[in-house]
Amino acid sequence: MKNHEKIIFIDTETGGLDPRYHSLLSIGLVQWEDSKITRTKEILINDGKLNVTDAALAINKIDLNSHKIHAVDHNKAIQEILLFIEWPGNQKEKITLAGHNVGFDIRFTRHLFESQNYNFEDYFSHRSIDTSSILHYLYFAGKIDRKIVGSTEAFKHFEIEVKGRHTALGDAVATAELFTRMIKL
Repeated sequence: MKNHEKIIFIDTETGGLDPRYHSLLSIGLVQWEDSKITRTKEILINDGKLNVTDAALAINKIDLNSHKIHAVDHNKAIQEILLFIEWPGNQKEKITLAGHNVGFDIRFTRHLFESQNYNFEDYFSHRSIDTSSILHYLYFAGKIDRKIVGSTEAFKHFEIEVKGRHTALGDAVATAELFTRMIKL
């Protein structure tokens, strides 16, 4: 089925749970079109504070010393995101973001844009696609035999090998692959 819909799958690695306080450390971007991943990008971000919790670093395994060397500031990160979403033929259409529990990633991304006086809604649709919600639907519709909540469970159930688990790009790629497999149901 070809629908020519382009979606950007995102995943973030953060220093904690609150975008007003904790640092956004990285964002993974995956362009999905016609059931295929067509481009990817990972952006490492240094807000100059790197406000993190030990619990967050235990999950994402980011080494802050190495991160400081390779990460870009907020303005450069936004410019890289905008270059990524301006693929040929986009003509400024608002981008639909997708991910697993994507509301979390959207909150951090929105905060990044707003912290630099960019209007998030100028670039991104108010609609999003959440693979976690789709998994709930598939369970209630009888398309999968058990309720799957977490991404680890979902990747295992759909036999998706995650390269770079708990990296923004690794998880975004795996989530795009998960979405493609769910569509086939």
